[in-house]
Amino acid sequence: MDEATVQKTFLEYLQYHNLEKTLKAFEEEYKLPNKKYKEEDLPTMPKIYSYMKGANAIAAREALRDKQYKLIEKNYSIILQTGKQLMALAIDSIQKLEKSGYKDSISVMKEQLSRYNQIFSTESRIEEKDSMDAFGDNDLKALKTKLHVALKSKDTSSIKESLTHLRKACLTTSAKNRRRVVEQLIKNDIFSGNIIPLLKLSNETRLNILAILCIYVSIPKGVLSILKQNSQPLISYLLETITQENPGSVCQRFSLGSLQKISIWNEPSSSLLIDGGLIHWILKEILERNILYNEYMHPYCMDFGSALIANLIGSHYGLVYFETRQSETEDMMNSMLEMIKGDNVSSCVLIHLLIALTSLANDRFVAILDNTQFNERISEFVEFYSVKSGEQENESPESRKIILDMCAHLFHPRENAANLDTSEVMEFNVRKHQEEVKEIEKKLDDENELLVFECFPDEVIANM
Repeated sequence: MDEATVQKTFLEYLQYHNLEKTLKAFEEEYKLPNKKYKEEDLPTMPKIYSYMKGANAIAAREALRDKQYKLIEKNYSIILQTGKQLMALAIDSIQKLEKSGYKDSISVMKEQLSRYNQIFSTESRIEEKDSMDAFGDNDLKALKTKLHVALKSKDTSSIKESLTHLRKACLTTSAKNRRRVVEQLIKNDIFSGNIIPLLKLSNETRLNILAILCIYVSIPKGVLSILKQNSQPLISYLLETITQENPGSVCQRFSLGSLQKISIWNEPSSSLLIDGGLIHWILKEILERNILYNEYMHPYCMDFGSALIANLIGSHYGLVYFETRQSETEDMMNSMLEMIKGDNVSSCVLIHLLIALTSLANDRFVAILDNTQFNERISEFVEFYSVKSGEQENESPESRKIILDMCAHLFHPRENAANLDTSEVMEFNVRKHQEEVKEIEKKLDDENELLVFECFPDEVIANM
């Protein structure tokens, strides 16, 4: 506690109100005490000390927020300028493409570019709509009937038109109404059990189906609805799409997003994905290629791929599966321990990898923890990350706190750590992780939590 600051505050107060006699007496009588006060002394001290401490903390937060805001403004300016340059290149490319035979594709590209040009030219986002007119029961029933008839006749152009209209309505709905949109889609059972036939009908319709599916499974009711008959065909299709598509493709992104959301709410789907080798595939083909070998990978694939791995490893089936495959588990743990020290790993991916490692830090895997030098490497990571995050101005303080807290909970339990044996420490870690996951699930199911409807600028190219 800075006593001089408190004294200065009193002096300024007395001077401001021209309390000359009191000021003179205060200056004559007051002497700075030699005693240094600690935070635990505050409850027994005059309230002014608590107020001053709170004011200092607020001032520090405000200064940090100011610094972050300036950084955001700077980054926004750079992104805006880059966007305008990309728009110029895109317009030039379309003009050259007009001589080719892709008239329909060029028309769609122009419409997409027009939307993004509005953002870059006005320096504001496209206005969202509060209206739910497009999602009334009658409208959705008519759309459902139209899709059913078009599927029977294999009229891909009609299906594509209907889905494009529905997707556009979803994307332009205001954030506060998105949960209601999903609930209306579920209530009217838009796909009515035809999602696999629709996905297999044509490449032209597949992207929009995957995009709407990703919206559909944003809440638990959507997952339950879409998997109510038989989950295996859809899970297998999405798994095949992820592993067969080009790395970072739009369809791969939507498939990863859908499976990540499904894995939160549907435990049985975990066994299909784990048995299908998805964890190993994501580690090798997405995460390692980017983090360890510096190959470009779309950020969405990195974020949702790592989140999906964390969900699968932490599932009941995942822990049983890896307990019986010690060699495979050791390789996987070594890979994740190496990746958390990567130079270009994002905070989001880092958190997901630490969640996955937390799931494995229990007494089922004692031999593997020893073989991989788990605790030693985590200690090295904490030292490495503390320096690295301190050097990065754009590092989120919240993310930094989460990451360091996770390491603390993982390997240095605060509750009687000295009296716990190894198995008790590990049990504490698992329990802590399960509590954190439950908090995340509760937040996702919160009706006040805003939903994100994914949309990517390069979708139009994927539709060509």
